Amino acid sequence: MNVTYMFRATHRDARGLPGDDARPGVPVPAADTPLVPGNRVDRPAAPAIPAAAPVAPPPAETPSGQAGLPARYVVSEGRIVLVAKARGGIGATTLAVNLALELQARYGRRGQGHDGRVALVDLDVQLGNAGSFLDLTDRGGMLALARLGPEPDAQAMRHAMVRHPSGLNVLAAPATPIPFEAFDSRRIAAMLDALATEHDVVIVDLPPALIDWLEPLLSRAERVLMVTDLAVPSVVRARRIITLLTQDHPKLPVEIVVAHEKKPFRMGATHRDAETALGYPLRHWLPDETRLARAALDRGEPLVRLAPRSGWSRAVRAMAADLIEAPTGGAKAAAKRDR
Repeated sequence: MNVTYMFRATHRDARGLPGDDARPGVPVPAADTPLVPGNRVDRPAAPAIPAAAPVAPPPAETPSGQAGLPARYVVSEGRIVLVAKARGGIGATTLAVNLALELQARYGRRGQGHDGRVALVDLDVQLGNAGSFLDLTDRGGMLALARLGPEPDAQAMRHAMVRHPSGLNVLAAPATPIPFEAFDSRRIAAMLDALATEHDVVIVDLPPALIDWLEPLLSRAERVLMVTDLAVPSVVRARRIITLLTQDHPKLPVEIVVAHEKKPFRMGATHRDAETALGYPLRHWLPDETRLARAALDRGEPLVRLAPRSGWSRAVRAMAADLIEAPTGGAKAAAKRDR
């Protein structure tokens, strides 16, 4: 799917930067040039990252079952879950971060392997701030992946990610914005395949733009969580985004997450009208916890840890349980779905 539709993200991120239009067509700098679009943000360029070392010949098989992976890395068939948003500031990143943490905790309690079986990826490479939700410092991992060869392998992904104390592996957006065009479908596909090999679940926070390299994400995703409120403009926008995401993938499962609203005992006319407009049922509900969410962000502490008994945290735990218990065939099964 060659989609160039862009939509405005009008919110401000945790750094206070305006979510202005992402601008396609920004030329990608050479490998020795800092990847900073000149007309995007007035801030110093990041230091250049040295070129990747020559790739060594593949080593022999290890006890993990795959060449080149240490014995502690267990080969997996990871499930890729995309988190999309109808508008900026709706809480999609908050959901992605807390859902990933809850999944990591649940896999640990179930005794399914060691730490690091869940990955969180922030693909808003211009204004993403998932790392700040976890009080993690960007180490230049995303920039390095943009400058490596066209198909980063599992070892490159391990070096690019940061391990949270919970055991969650995080690929954060760069502190210095880079053009979306620094990545392409081939690079994104290789990154996803490497992540799915070593993780049970990969949660991807999508950027506020529909661009060419979303195709490998859509073809590998098990499901899309569309976060929206029930205001008419948000519902209309969510419907447009869903239409674009499913245009070439009509069987892609989409689940609607209603933000800032507690699940009603009985749905009213507004809810039924929203379901009709969206073309999907209102599946998940996240109560309004604006004050707690702001406190969690300021402290760099996940909301599910700061207020575990809140209605919002309980709703996220229910989503995590639903995802774990749902049957899946992983990314390969998702690819077969669209054939």
